[in-house]
Amino acid sequence: MAPIKDTDPAIREYIITVFTENQVGVLGRITSIFTRRKINIESLKVSETPVKGISMFTIHAFTTEDTACRILSGIERIIEVLRADKYRTDEFTAQQIALYKVSPELFLRGGDACLKAHNARVIEINPEYVVLERTGAKEEIEALRSYLAQSGMLMQFTHSENIVLHDATVENALSGIIDRRDYLGD
Repeated sequence: MAPIKDTDPAIREYIITVFTENQVGVLGRITSIFTRRKINIESLKVSETPVKGISMFTIHAFTTEDTACRILSGIERIIEVLRADKYRTDEFTAQQIALYKVSPELFLRGGDACLKAHNARVIEINPEYVVLERTGAKEEIEALRSYLAQSGMLMQFTHSENIVLHDATVENALSGIIDRRDYLGD
């Protein structure tokens, strides 16, 4: 049985980044490694990289250090994986982006103060709703959501998970892998 994140103090949030060749089936093989260990993926983002044919996976999960290492080891054994790394959420700066759909009537009565207090901006206004955008840390995103919900303004809410940029050493390592593949004719 997998440990429960709220009751086990050894459980921490990890972000695993994986650079892979852009091939069919890689996503399934990566997620099955989590499934076999009964680890829930909190969020998963796949995006292209500046290098043609290379994709980057960003995976958020709560687990222990030992299980995170085992997951990383399993991912690294997948043939198409070029590089995989794990990070605790306290090891880097991450941002989220959120969109809030709010009631225009209520927002027009107190919206300016809300925008200034929470560093949000209006991106759309129409008779049915107002859309606000907020970029920031998870706690800041949640604080605005909570305020809007408590004030009765919030109609709908969506947000990304952490968006992570890699430091130059990871980009250089990826560049070295690509250089070797070019040399070998892959």
